Amino acid sequence: MSKNPLIITIGREVGSGGRQIGKAVAQKMGIGYYDKEIIQLAAEKSGLSPEFIMHNEQRVRSSLMQNLAASAAYSSGFFAGSYLPLSESIFISQAQVIRDIAAKESAVIVGRCADYILAGRPNTINVFIHAPLEYRVERMMALHGIDEATARKTIATSDKERGNHYFRYTDMKWGKAQNYDVCINSKLMGVEKTAEMIVDLATIEERE
Repeated sequence: MSKNPLIITIGREVGSGGRQIGKAVAQKMGIGYYDKEIIQLAAEKSGLSPEFIMHNEQRVRSSLMQNLAASAAYSSGFFAGSYLPLSESIFISQAQVIRDIAAKESAVIVGRCADYILAGRPNTINVFIHAPLEYRVERMMALHGIDEATARKTIATSDKERGNHYFRYTDMKWGKAQNYDVCINSKLMGVEKTAEMIVDLATIEERE
């Protein structure tokens, strides 16, 4: 068995069920699960508020807007005296949190370029969850009680933000199969069966 804790990173399209699949994998394997939890840990490390990080972590702003927003946020805390744009500061703090997690425990880590941040790390499986648009629209409508137009707009906006964020920090295309160990269409098997498939892959990885 590898000396490194097992890490499963999960990138996902909005509405594909990636977050639910990640939770199911963590529960089945009895390991940690990190998604929004990373925001709280990054806030503690950076001195920025969790609400501020949540609102800005995947937004690409102009230099002017970044400088205006940074004027108060940089006055104290982890980035005091730093002249990095806020988006870079948030990314750096989250990247350090992800590395800290990977160094101490086995876990499922959702989003936040974790596959790139941990690139080359042994005992790591990088997964991307996708699904047909119509399936994702239906899931969003059912889960959030929204109409079709709102679901489509939410998916388009969120996927664009995730894609832009990923490219900005990795210089790679978000969701491109070659950037991951496995890409799974969640419509084929649903949340539970997809989670079981990932657990099986993780078991193989740990044995090797």
